[in-house]
Amino acid sequence: MPAIESSRSGRLPYRPLERVFLLGSLILAAGLVSWGAWTERSQRVVQPVLSGPAGALAVESPPVVTSFRTPSQPVHSLQGSTSLLLPPYYGWEANGSAGHALGYVQVRNGLLTVGVREGTPEFRGYFLTTRNPFPSGWYAHTWAVSPPAVDQGIGELVFAVQTASTDQTGLINYVFVSLVTTRFHGKMRSTWEVGYAYGYERNAHSVILKKLPESAVSPVDGKYHIVVWTNGSTGYRAWINGQEVYASNTLHMQIAPPLDAYLEVQEKGTAYAVQYQTFAAVPGDGVTVRGLPEGATVHWGGHSYTPKNGVCVLPLPAAVGERQGQLTIQANDRETSGTIQLWAGEVLQYEPS
Repeated sequence: MPAIESSRSGRLPYRPLERVFLLGSLILAAGLVSWGAWTERSQRVVQPVLSGPAGALAVESPPVVTSFRTPSQPVHSLQGSTSLLLPPYYGWEANGSAGHALGYVQVRNGLLTVGVREGTPEFRGYFLTTRNPFPSGWYAHTWAVSPPAVDQGIGELVFAVQTASTDQTGLINYVFVSLVTTRFHGKMRSTWEVGYAYGYERNAHSVILKKLPESAVSPVDGKYHIVVWTNGSTGYRAWINGQEVYASNTLHMQIAPPLDAYLEVQEKGTAYAVQYQTFAAVPGDGVTVRGLPEGATVHWGGHSYTPKNGVCVLPLPAAVGERQGQLTIQANDRETSGTIQLWAGEVLQYEPS
């Protein structure tokens, strides 16, 4: 069972009345941010992805994506918090029960490494977590490298999605998918565990909903694609490399939105490090293309689509997350074509030439 990370709340503690005030402020701020983001996205195209004789296609409503491609700079402190920032990834912060003396994060060669330098007698962990929460009901993705073996002790790769209000309420409610690696009678054993945790930071409990051996899901090109979806209350689904390993809509969780993602490592009795390639949070199925002229045709994934009222929805399941392929738009006897990467839930705007 994954250790409950007692340092998920990295900011300064607050007294009860302060927590009530700050929780109200958080709700108000989240509403204002969401309204502002919606207004901004509805007014402007933010990222061109394809252009040609028939016109241009640009991202109007992008998903949340972090690809760890740029090497990181030295970490530095975050004002008013025990967490550290990892430039240039300012949308994330590092912390953990291992402390900054033992815990570390760095990005090299296109991979984020999260590790603990020395083994400890009790479970200790370290993580990188999002600073910009996303709504419940979104699909959280990570692509993680198959973790290393251990000579002794226990090492864990943990992908968790937790309420973003822990700093204000003290509640540490979250769902997780973990790969636990240890040795049993001298033989290495790795087990996938799917579950959730609940309660206050100093007295939290975890529930294992399902276990399966690592051999049940094979890595693809040495990596695991882990997907977590929850509505925060009754529903929880998890996928590993496209295989749905757990689904329920009858749970009794109290994971208040918005949500933060945690790319995490845990260890007991061994130095351990895990690696992540990409994180994404997407709102739902399909890719919506707007602004298409009458008579246009969109070709994607070997199929042709005819817009209705200038709108075309291309199939892309949220649990798949992203797909790269040839996209062609034929309009007004002209054609724009190219290879692009699409993310589930994003909205694209077409602008004619």
